[in-house]
Amino acid sequence: MTAPATPIPPLSRDARVIGLVGAAHFFSHFYQLVLPSLFVFMAESTGRSYVELGLLVTVFSVMSGVVQTPIGIMVDKIGARWPLILGSAILSASVLGYGLVNSYEGMLVLAVIGGAANAIYHPADFSILAGKVHEKRLGRAFSLHSVAGNMGWALAPVVMVPLASFYSIETAFIVAGCMGLATSAVLVLQVGHLDTDTNREKRVQRQTKTKPAATGAANPGWKLLLTRAALLLLAFQIIHAMAFGGIRNFSVAALTAFTDNPTEWIAAALTGYLIGASVGNLAGGYAADKTGRPHLIFYFSILSIAAMTALIGTVDMSAVVLVIVFVIAGALNGTLLPVRDLLVRALAPKEQLGTLYGFTSSGLSLGNAITPLIYGWLMDNGNPRWIFYTSAILMLGALATYVEARNEQVK
Repeated sequence: MTAPATPIPPLSRDARVIGLVGAAHFFSHFYQLVLPSLFVFMAESTGRSYVELGLLVTVFSVMSGVVQTPIGIMVDKIGARWPLILGSAILSASVLGYGLVNSYEGMLVLAVIGGAANAIYHPADFSILAGKVHEKRLGRAFSLHSVAGNMGWALAPVVMVPLASFYSIETAFIVAGCMGLATSAVLVLQVGHLDTDTNREKRVQRQTKTKPAATGAANPGWKLLLTRAALLLLAFQIIHAMAFGGIRNFSVAALTAFTDNPTEWIAAALTGYLIGASVGNLAGGYAADKTGRPHLIFYFSILSIAAMTALIGTVDMSAVVLVIVFVIAGALNGTLLPVRDLLVRALAPKEQLGTLYGFTSSGLSLGNAITPLIYGWLMDNGNPRWIFYTSAILMLGALATYVEARNEQVK
């Protein structure tokens, strides 16, 4: 006699969880662009160079990458909901602080604090989603999580620039910080909806002073990070970030160098790529849930993107064709993210979701740190077409690491 299937919870319950976690993730990405959005204003008002202003973003990103793995381990030990709320509040307060401090050194300190707080989001977000949302909706949950972050990037300039233009730089930072603090307050009021079964098990163990049952699959603490699966996932994140970082950061400069298309059209193509990625996130998550074969989506998408990217570097396309190709490539890129997140979840022991998500997500920061050096060297040496060839080659490298990581799941 077979055991009855676990009932699927009401859609409203899962939607509430996805909405709360997505709102937090929105501000994680929003706050990553509050400084760059106002660089022009800050350079004029403070006399600081762009190198000095860029250092604020570098410090923020480095801290976020360095702290992410330890925070993932902490999330696995104490649960994800309160670290998420605390991290959200601290990051919001650091942005508000940008509008209150009167020195560059003060802003550097706040960037350190904010970067460390920003590291909480990925391990905490994914732990809550993986532990709370029903498995049949998890692909869509991960895709909506990615879309929320993309919207944060997209809306930061739209919000910050008008506030700084009509009021002041300080007002822009204070308003942005207060928005995040208000969201943190909502998370506090809704904290019960972020409580996972794993969190409850750990509280019972602490109260009864019992030890968790031993599982042969789990590797305690840092040992998990030395497994082949974890290292392959980290390598995938690094290579994937490098592949698409080239398109995101250098495609406008590269295409301006070797095509006759107006810069406005080239910039529009990149915007189309980013918008397409959000649509692709939703489509990829839906397809992964419905087909049950996310790896096939990944194979088709990344091979198609590699071919299209190499084509962009080879063929001098008209402006309209270029925009169309970029939109399609962006949509295909978006389908990869929920598939990636599902693989991490499949390979992570139940008690170490935060650890593995935190460790692998640090690869994004590392890949983004390496990218400017490689692509900048190509541009400086007069090889703009190789921006796209290099990106295509790296995509094939990302495919190879994904295949090897998936083999670890199949074993």
